[in-house]
Amino acid sequence: MSGWRITPQGVQDVLQRVGATAAVLDAAVVGLPAKAEQAVAGTGQNPIIADALIGFFEHHATTLESIGNRINASVTGAAAATTAYVQGDEQMAAEHQAAAAQVAGTGRVRPAGARGPVVAQ
Repeated sequence: MSGWRITPQGVQDVLQRVGATAAVLDAAVVGLPAKAEQAVAGTGQNPIIADALIGFFEHHATTLESIGNRINASVTGAAAATTAYVQGDEQMAAEHQAAAAQVAGTGRVRPAGARGPVVAQ
């Protein structure tokens, strides 16, 4: 790969799709305690099955919460990285424009103080 090709619109599209999918997951996780209670109630008061279901939900609750947190952190990080990338491009473009303005009409191809030899044309 010779360079980055990041389009803010492309990143936004992906983040919106991830956000929509994460919302579905979040709704399922939020409704999980009620579903767990229904599952336990549906065991016919069989303590072995009820205990197994309770243990299952307790064990996986933190994992499911962690998945949601990771999704949110990933979306936030990708958005921040894209913003930094765009701002960096804008800063580099402004620096190059300022350097070009500095040497315009002088016959030099590099601004004063630039590294490397100054080549006159």
